[in-house]
Amino acid sequence: MDAPCWFETRHDGEAVLPTHRHGRGYAALVIDGQHLEACVDGAFECTPGTLLLHPAYHAHGNRFGRRGARVINMPLPDGVAPDGLRAWRVPHLDEARAMFQREPCSLAALLAQAMPCTPVELPDWQPALLQALADSELPIGALCRQLGVSLAHASRALARSHGMSPQLLRRELRWRRALSLLHGEGELSDIALRCGFSDQSHFTRVTRRYAGLPPAALRQQIKSVQDAPAAAAVC
Repeated sequence: MDAPCWFETRHDGEAVLPTHRHGRGYAALVIDGQHLEACVDGAFECTPGTLLLHPAYHAHGNRFGRRGARVINMPLPDGVAPDGLRAWRVPHLDEARAMFQREPCSLAALLAQAMPCTPVELPDWQPALLQALADSELPIGALCRQLGVSLAHASRALARSHGMSPQLLRRELRWRRALSLLHGEGELSDIALRCGFSDQSHFTRVTRRYAGLPPAALRQQIKSVQDAPAAAAVC
């Protein structure tokens, strides 16, 4: 290997990374400091020893504590594609850090030792609203009223806990479902309809915005990774 495929990022105290996404899935190991990671999957308190698996093209944001944070990152090997943000706790930080730096492709060994983390506990109405945003076409204000919260309160609370407004969360949920369906063979027009986009053009615009490619090209990219030989799943 000519160069390591891991790299370290450093973040200032009280810094905020607005909601963003990456074109390739990656693993992140917190080695110092603290931050809160927020996305559709919930909010996770990340401290030294937290190992995060980020899927490709999924949105998340970060708020760093007073000391900031230092994080080691590496791309996920081909074939490793979690369906949402996954957080784990490694038992031995120094050992995990050395493994990242010495053998960054031995992610499976790290995960075999790690324990899953649970998201920050949230009020019951929040997961209920997220489920409704995924399943219902009712206006967001109506969904909030059904759950006994105002739209203004829901918007403020979800922006803090999940990094996005209810409207953006609904779009993200539709996008995630569409991204999952692009792994199959369904017609693009059917995917757009099943995922709640107004039409295929709407689906195409969102896909270009989130992935930088139209749906057909993104599907081909996904297929090329799926068809890659197992030996390619290394750094």
